[in-house]
Amino acid sequence: MKPLKAVLIALIVLSASPALATLYQWKDSEGVVHITDRPENIPERYRDLVRVIEESAPAQPKDENETAPQVEPRNGRADELYGDHPLEWWRQTFMKVFEERGSLESGIAAKQRFIDVYEGGRRFGQIYGPDDIETYAKYKKELTDEQERLSRLVDKINELRRKAAIAGVPKGIRGE
Repeated sequence: MKPLKAVLIALIVLSASPALATLYQWKDSEGVVHITDRPENIPERYRDLVRVIEESAPAQPKDENETAPQVEPRNGRADELYGDHPLEWWRQTFMKVFEERGSLESGIAAKQRFIDVYEGGRRFGQIYGPDDIETYAKYKKELTDEQERLSRLVDKINELRRKAAIAGVPKGIRGE
């Protein structure tokens, strides 16, 4: 059981670390901005229009009232707003909540796998040590809390998407 426990702990730790990546951004013929971390996902006809974004650390606004610097203004005006915020603020805000959702979903999945393996072993007479029993109890409690957090985060994302749609933020940034 110890090797399985080590693998599960490694999965949890690795899934919770912040993602550092090179991102590729392009605008399609309809003006929708697309971002991907895989160059093979870029349609051939847009590859000459790609803007490469090197990330060394996630740059996030500290709160809702703080705006991020302008990167790609609409119609050439750096001060143009979408609702009360510039486009880059929307982009960073969506990236932050999507990253948080992905991290939370990964953690939930890893804990659920551990719980399923543990409970399956108990059904077949597996005897577990105190560490495994403690980890199981801890994950059971954390799983409920994290599923509630995920539910609240999904509600937050839906509300953010609603506000962004009203403000005219492109669908690609909203993740739609």
